[in-house]
Amino acid sequence: MMKKSLLFPLAAIFAMSMGLRAEEPEFKSDLFKKGTLVYSDDFDGELDQERWGAAKGKKIEDEKLIIEPQFTNREEAMKVLKRDHHLGLEPVGHLNKIPEKFVCRLRYKLEKPELTPGRPSFQIGHHMILLGVLEGGGHRIKLPDGPVFSEPDSKMALNEWIDLVIEYQLGKIKISVNGYSKIYEHEKVTIVNPKDKFGPRFTFKGGPECRILFDSVRLWECQD
Repeated sequence: MMKKSLLFPLAAIFAMSMGLRAEEPEFKSDLFKKGTLVYSDDFDGELDQERWGAAKGKKIEDEKLIIEPQFTNREEAMKVLKRDHHLGLEPVGHLNKIPEKFVCRLRYKLEKPELTPGRPSFQIGHHMILLGVLEGGGHRIKLPDGPVFSEPDSKMALNEWIDLVIEYQLGKIKISVNGYSKIYEHEKVTIVNPKDKFGPRFTFKGGPECRILFDSVRLWECQD
């Protein structure tokens, strides 16, 4: 009887582990043969502050990570923060610990009545590769001190869920937006900012009257 009672929990644990392994998202890439899943989140638990930083301006609600402005009034913000810059008047978020070579799948939404100058922006590498929304739909990519590419066919838009896949290594990046994909190979393709002591990381900035919502994220560290 004792032997049987030990076998049952062991079998249950094995079955559970197999189930968890089966749910692990499939790795797919055009740039890499192998990838190790290093971060996966559906925002059904506590905020991962190691990845997203301090909780201020962030909340998890209905299995979505929501980033909002910390203040709506400049004078109030200056009074509370006792400074005249970085006042939290727009939603700002960072996804930290981005690998040297990676694949990232991200589903997110930019809630905002209209585009404003330079906002919203998604910085692939802090102040490095800029991904923005085009007026009329689609997206724009600007390489650091390099060329700009406009991709209207992706249909990226405010207030709609965006399915984004990024595959990156130094000198080459593949960006897929809502199934529309393109590879950019250029000497200016880099996420490394020597002045950013917290990088490499992603930076999201929404501008005024904006909320940034995240539905899911998967991040793989890759090998050739």
